[in-house]
Amino acid sequence: MNTPSPAPMRRRRVPAAEESPADAVSAAQAEDTAPSRRRRPAAGTPSRPVRAASPRASARRQDAFLSRLPTPMRVVLLTLCVALFFTATVAVTRSYLAKQEERRRLEAEAAERAQHPLYYADYIQQYAGTQELDPALVAAVILCESSFDPQAESRLGARGLMQLMEDTASWVAHKLDEDDASYTFDKLYDPETNIRYGTWYLGYLSRRFDGDATKIVCAYHAGQGNVDSWLKNPQYSSDGVTLDVIPTQDTATYAARVLGAQAVYQKYYFPAATPEPVSDQTHIVQ
Repeated sequence: MNTPSPAPMRRRRVPAAEESPADAVSAAQAEDTAPSRRRRPAAGTPSRPVRAASPRASARRQDAFLSRLPTPMRVVLLTLCVALFFTATVAVTRSYLAKQEERRRLEAEAAERAQHPLYYADYIQQYAGTQELDPALVAAVILCESSFDPQAESRLGARGLMQLMEDTASWVAHKLDEDDASYTFDKLYDPETNIRYGTWYLGYLSRRFDGDATKIVCAYHAGQGNVDSWLKNPQYSSDGVTLDVIPTQDTATYAARVLGAQAVYQKYYFPAATPEPVSDQTHIVQ
């Protein structure tokens, strides 16, 4: 015989007014210790980035800062900003122009060097020193005569680097006591022999015309007799010493080319030595 199960007993809800103070405290503590129902982010989830201030907000803050400054101070700040901007612009412009100028200068120097090469520098310096000549003048004559081609020969028969004619070469050989059986005009194709003979002839003209580069070059091209006659003509020389006018166009063009090349060779290859200053304590013996 089945015994009926007793009916479940219902707990009577105690009204809030009937709760004791201890029960209220226990309920409050339970609520404090209970886990929060708000969902927390999972581990490793990046937090929301902080939004940066917008440019407009920054500008508004700057405007607000400037508006709080007195008017004279604002004028001073504005003037300083304009001055700094102008100074920076001028500095950048000057730097750019200086770099461009330096680039053009280097390009011009490279072009000058390419148009004025130098070969046989040892022979030029050696024999120019022997004749007390400017080696830049010797190099300039070689450039304008043969462009440093030792096998060059003109339509008139001049040979070698310095384009010496046969009669001039034999006369120089005689002056150098080298007109023996071993001398031939073909030796003028040898670079050293040609530079030695041509430099001796330039030295002779330098001594004859008192070191005047214009008269030396003109005599080398047109002959010393022509230069003598030009100096005697008042139309070409006012004092009989200085050649004021070169009457023939080809010689005038040649002289201008040689003297211009001499300046370039002095600039890049044979700069003039600067004399050392004499000390105040140096005693010069007479």
